[in-house]
Amino acid sequence: MTLSYSKFQNGFIVAYSDPPVRGIIATLIRSTNHSISLTINMMHSFLYFHRINASYSYPFLIFHDENFTSIMRQQILSCVLRRNKHIKISFALVSFNTGVTINPGSPVHKPIGYRLMCRFWTYDVFYHPAILQGKYDYLMRMDDDSYLSDVVDNDIFLHVKNQKLDYAYRTTYYENTPAMNPILERFINRTGFQPGCIYNNFFVMRLKWFYESKRIHSFIRELMQNNLMLREYIGDGCVHAVMLQLENGVKIERLSNMPYGHNFHLLPPGHQQATYLGVDALYDEMNKSCHKFTILRGDQGQVIRIKLS
Repeated sequence: MTLSYSKFQNGFIVAYSDPPVRGIIATLIRSTNHSISLTINMMHSFLYFHRINASYSYPFLIFHDENFTSIMRQQILSCVLRRNKHIKISFALVSFNTGVTINPGSPVHKPIGYRLMCRFWTYDVFYHPAILQGKYDYLMRMDDDSYLSDVVDNDIFLHVKNQKLDYAYRTTYYENTPAMNPILERFINRTGFQPGCIYNNFFVMRLKWFYESKRIHSFIRELMQNNLMLREYIGDGCVHAVMLQLENGVKIERLSNMPYGHNFHLLPPGHQQATYLGVDALYDEMNKSCHKFTILRGDQGQVIRIKLS
């Protein structure tokens, strides 16, 4: 490991080093003050609760659109690095300009921006220069409105590597995707087959598995053809669920003991499915996330605010 940074902490010299796994934590944000506050909140929760070896941390890669400003960038850097100076935070531009017209018969509550996001986590992110040039082995997704809600004692990346997993996730959901069914039947050979969907606001993927699977490439190529994912709505979580069933021998794990939340969707340790609790107080002080982060915890969605020194 390459030593990169040293810090005097609690009477000891802590030598910071490269992580044991080439993993990247990726997030896609909006260029709004609220999204910036959420992103800082998410990063604080991850760094606070993902209690791994104190000598290293995994890098963050923040994807953004062309409206992202230098002030927004500096706000993220100053708020996160003031407490974790050795964290590597990178930023990458994503173009979401498109002239595609939505099929009026497709779900009207899924606007073009949401569909572009689904395409991003299905295809675009894996071929973005920031990912390809980084030569990462694993990619973890954490949305700006996601958070860890309690302590995670084991290194998630290292667990995925040691267990030789291709894909890890937290939970599932169901969604009808009629536009994908004709393609699905050609690949799965089960008439009317409708898999559950991965709740993939959090997932960890072994990138080599994705890049080397010819069947995954063929399947996604059909989804990309003629902008199908944009014209018709197809959720990226449903695409991920199909990807996991295209080949035999895929190693998958549901991280059931991971304390996780995605906005009002709560997953305490041991819970298989998310509980929705619309606790508006979650966002009451989100604009103060530079100095404290806010999470919902437990079955009742208790609001927890943790001040940062």
